[in-house]
Amino acid sequence: MDRLTDAGVTATSSLAPGRHTSAPSRRLRILHVSETYGGGVETLVRQFTAQQISRGHSVHLLAPPGMASVQGVERSTWEPRRSRPTSVVPAVRTLRRTVRLHQPDVVHLHSFVAGLLGRLPVPAPLRLDVPVLYQPHAWSFQVFGMRSAATAMRAWERRASSRTDVLLTNCSDEVEEGRRSGITTAARVLGVAVDLERFRPASEALRERARRDLGLTARHVLLCMGRLAHQKGQDLLVAAWEQRRPPDTVLVLLGPGDPAPLRALAPTQWGRSLVAAGGQDDVRPWLWATDVLLLPSRYETIGLCVAEAMACGVPVVATDVNGVRETVVAGPARPAGAVVPVRDMDALLDEAKTRLEDPLLRRTEGMNGRARAEELFRPERLADRLEDAYRDAVRAHRERTGERETTS
Repeated sequence: MDRLTDAGVTATSSLAPGRHTSAPSRRLRILHVSETYGGGVETLVRQFTAQQISRGHSVHLLAPPGMASVQGVERSTWEPRRSRPTSVVPAVRTLRRTVRLHQPDVVHLHSFVAGLLGRLPVPAPLRLDVPVLYQPHAWSFQVFGMRSAATAMRAWERRASSRTDVLLTNCSDEVEEGRRSGITTAARVLGVAVDLERFRPASEALRERARRDLGLTARHVLLCMGRLAHQKGQDLLVAAWEQRRPPDTVLVLLGPGDPAPLRALAPTQWGRSLVAAGGQDDVRPWLWATDVLLLPSRYETIGLCVAEAMACGVPVVATDVNGVRETVVAGPARPAGAVVPVRDMDALLDEAKTRLEDPLLRRTEGMNGRARAEELFRPERLADRLEDAYRDAVRAHRERTGERETTS
């Protein structure tokens, strides 16, 4: 159901079916801006743009050259890098030139760097004089272990929120975390989208074929999906696996990144009961082959892998990061797995073992997950919410600029 945020605008819960809007009153010119590619952010950007093209909108994407194309979406490239400060000025110029050339009705900024460069505190003539929506895909202050750095990021996000017309999040937990940090921008909760035709439960024959083709011979398979990174918590899981793995079970780490630091944490199990499969263009065979998906993350904003696993009828055992509880276990729908405290790998493995030993529980939670996915993750519902958010941003921008003109 819809609810009101404390900022006074409607925010659609990611657990709600969402309302279907009527056909848009006019074609929108939309500019998506992302400094990253790969992983969940790229998947969501591709879903957004594909839906918008199908609805007749004009869509332009400013992104690094490594991001895959979507048919019908115009492209410009930039390469801002967090580790290279000298890339900032050229990136800002590219962003402003792109806005000037394409004159979008709305600019949709994805992740921290795009959000930073698109909301800099510059003189009025240099600002993006268009409605701006910011989607953090996890707050920047979650990245920093040092309290001083996290405090500085919170201060930046509060200041930048005055140059944001609408905040977009993947889950309501993310909105609440922002509110606790003093970020009061009008917010809309989008949820995530999954192609429910492609991501579907496997028959027993398909499951066995996937295991055979992937060379998975153990009785049970656990899967951890996501790039190999501190955020995703694979280091915590691998260290625990070395000490107390379930019997006759293989753990697959599926995602891009350097596995060498993880290998050192599991010297006796690496390459035996623990396999790093790298990045994969198609993750479905791995989901079909697995018994339980594990999410050991330190922080998230609804891991897309959770939604994909649920769509495939795979139970989920995850740490209690943003969006997981409301997606997997909360609400009137039956649970699709279990949620454990962040960093508690003993609890994560215990819950996984419980499901490995109970085929009926696995099957029941898998069916529950598919039912939840059909209710929560339909792409057209997310597209409705996003289109509503764009129109909110246009109205908010007009009000904001009108007030500025009146007082000048």
